[in-house]
Amino acid sequence: MARRKSKKPRRRKSSKFNIINALELYVQTDVLTRNVMGTNPFTALTGMESMTSGGVYNSKTGQYTNQITSVGYNPQGSSVTLPELLGLDKRTSQGTINRAVPFGQGFDTMKANFSANLFPMVVQTIGVRAGFAIGKRLLSKQRSFINNKVFKVVGLKGMVSV
Repeated sequence: MARRKSKKPRRRKSSKFNIINALELYVQTDVLTRNVMGTNPFTALTGMESMTSGGVYNSKTGQYTNQITSVGYNPQGSSVTLPELLGLDKRTSQGTINRAVPFGQGFDTMKANFSANLFPMVVQTIGVRAGFAIGKRLLSKQRSFINNKVFKVVGLKGMVSV
């Protein structure tokens, strides 16, 4: 028996990687992690938190000297990373190496950050979404040029879009 024609045309799913959507996702994630966890997304996931202390400002050169930069858990700070939450971080800034941070350490800090930064977080989230929506419309011709002309010459037309 012959197949009947469907009334709705099938919609093709684009398998291209959209750079603008990925950038918007990163900026939204950055807004949330900075306001709730006190760090950027990379630091929140990896736990590579750098801390600088002990600097002296030299007004003649305009630089700080004798700064000590270390990477690890900062219990006095208002930032939290995922390894600290899961109890996987064994590096501490207190000089006790190979002592695991207790599971759930930092939930109180996250609650305090969330309640303190709720309004700015909402405003930033709405601003980022509105900014990207307006930017996509204003730059549609430039994006079309990049998608159709530039990526075609480079050979990325089927894989990447802007």
